[in-house]
Amino acid sequence: MAKARLSLVLSDFAVFFANELNRGLVPESISRSLNKGRFRRDDSPYYRRLLSLFADSQLDPDDLPIAALRAGSDRNLCADPCYLHADRDQLLLFYRDLDLSLEEAKAFALRIQPLLDDFEARLCVLDAENWLLECQQLPSVTFSAKEGLNGRPVGDYLPRGEGAEDWIRLWNEIQMLLFDCPENQAREAAGKVPINSLWFWGKGAMPACRAWSHVSGNAPLLKALTAETQSNYQTGISQFEQITARHALHVLSFDANGDWDAQWQQIAHNWVLPAMRALKQWRLHELELIIPEWGDYRLTPLSSWCFWR
Repeated sequence: MAKARLSLVLSDFAVFFANELNRGLVPESISRSLNKGRFRRDDSPYYRRLLSLFADSQLDPDDLPIAALRAGSDRNLCADPCYLHADRDQLLLFYRDLDLSLEEAKAFALRIQPLLDDFEARLCVLDAENWLLECQQLPSVTFSAKEGLNGRPVGDYLPRGEGAEDWIRLWNEIQMLLFDCPENQAREAAGKVPINSLWFWGKGAMPACRAWSHVSGNAPLLKALTAETQSNYQTGISQFEQITARHALHVLSFDANGDWDAQWQQIAHNWVLPAMRALKQWRLHELELIIPEWGDYRLTPLSSWCFWR
C-alpha cells in the first residue's frame, strides 16, 4: 500500500534548534530538508505534543492524563521527585537531569510515605524519576502538568481548588522532611542536587482520541497511548522503508549520553533522506517533522523540489 503521510517526532531534540551554538551540529542534509518545509512554531512539551497527535478533542489546558496512562488506572497521581531551588522570593522547579538512581528513589519514597498515610495514599516508584501516588479516591484539586516548568517559578502552578490547602501543606511538609536528610547529605557530598520535593500532577482528563494505522518507536507512554486508542503498534521499526501504512507515526528519542553525531546520521540516512526521496516520487504525500518545545516542519512533494531553498 502506498504511503500517504508520516509524522516523525524527534523527542528532546529541541536543544539543537533552540540553542544557536548547537544548531551547527544538525547535519547539513537535514537542515536543507527542513528549509524546504513550512515551519510552524509550537513550544508545547513532549507529552502534550504527543497526546495532541492522538486527540480528537481539546487537551486539558492545565494538566495531562499522564498518571492514568502510566498506571492504567484512574485513581493515581504522578508524584515525581524534583529539586526546588530558592531564588530570591520564589522557588524554581527542576526535574531534568537529576542523576537519581533507583535505589535512591526507593529510599526517598520510603522516607516520605508516612506523610501520605493521612491521605490514604501509597507512593509507588516505577523508575528513578517516574513515581505514582495510588489514591483511594482522587482529590477534586486542580494540578499543573510538570512538563514545560523546568527552571521556572512554581508560584502560579501550585494546587488550587477545593482541598488545595491540604496538598500545599503536604508539599511543604515533604520539603521540611527531606531538608538535610541522610540521602540528600550523601547526594550533596557527591556533587548532586538534593531531591527536596515531589511534584503532584497527571490528573488531567483523557480527551476523545483517534487511532493511527501505524505507531512505532521506543518512547515513554507510546505503548500505553496506542493501547488506549487501539492503534496498531509495531516493534522493530528502524527505518522509513519498513513502514507500509498510509498514516504513520514514529517517535525517535534523543540520548544525551550517546554519540550525538551518530544519532543525527541515523536519522538522516534511515528517515529524513528516504522520506524526502519518497516525497519527490509522490509515494509520500506529506512529511511532518515534529520537534517538541520548538515547532513543526511540514513537507510535501512540491516543497521537496524547491531547489532554491
